[in-house]
Amino acid sequence: MSFLSNQNKSKKHDEATSSIQVLSYRLLKNHVQPLYPRLASLEKNLKQAMMPIPFDVYVCSMVFFSFIAGIVGVAISIVAALFVNIQPVAFAFLLPILAGCGIGTATFFVLQMLPSINVKNRASKLTEELPHFIGYMATLATSGLALEGIFKAIANEDSEEEIVKDCRFITRNIEILGMDLVSAIADLIKRAPKGPYAELLEGAIITVQTGGNLKEYFIATAKVQLEEKKMALRKSTESLGVMAEMYTILLIVFPLMAVIMLSIMAIMSPDLAGFDLIQLMNLLTYVLVPFFGVLLLFMMDSMVPKR
Repeated sequence: MSFLSNQNKSKKHDEATSSIQVLSYRLLKNHVQPLYPRLASLEKNLKQAMMPIPFDVYVCSMVFFSFIAGIVGVAISIVAALFVNIQPVAFAFLLPILAGCGIGTATFFVLQMLPSINVKNRASKLTEELPHFIGYMATLATSGLALEGIFKAIANEDSEEEIVKDCRFITRNIEILGMDLVSAIADLIKRAPKGPYAELLEGAIITVQTGGNLKEYFIATAKVQLEEKKMALRKSTESLGVMAEMYTILLIVFPLMAVIMLSIMAIMSPDLAGFDLIQLMNLLTYVLVPFFGVLLLFMMDSMVPKR
């Protein structure tokens, strides 16, 4: 029941967010077909990102949103040309065309890159989750559950982690679409980014087909993943050590040295290259130091594992 309720919720969410994409498909489906062969890699990225939208619908929505963005760019540039005296006059006439083409093209390429960005984010999440869920799978296998039962048990978890979503996908293929276990996992492998997660699924299929011991397979794989996790944590710790040195240099040593130098220079001259030294100190204190602090926080947050 919980699995079906989760499916119903996600279905309602997809229907609510894709109505404009369906509209774009109805309007443009007969006009964008020449783009399909040129965007073959996009179809693969859509599958691996687990984005719930067909390839042809997404291509139509890309063209539709790019057209809308181009119209908005033309309108904004026309308003700007009416209220701002743009010279030369010929450029004022060309500006709407250039703005519309530029914004529309940029929108098209951003939407084209979005699935590949989602694939990278999904791959990083799966890499983080994998060592924890392999141990859970080994525990379930030790308790006597078959591979299908393991996926169903994880699918019933009240979580939105990527592996839980994938287990729901497998369970849906089996219970609703009538696939057998091997076909359902093979379908997921086509949608999984290359890496240890796809190798885990392929190994699970081979273990089931050859009659191997699932418990031993998951335990052996868990040991490998934990060792790789330890190596990744060791590298992140070394990187954080470098960040600590950068923090000391940028936020402690550099401001002190700069203030001392500017103070000494202020005795000899009130400005430096046309800039008032007091203004330079204020710029250093209220702009550069906070900027470096936010930059270092962002870099450290990206280095630290989320779990």
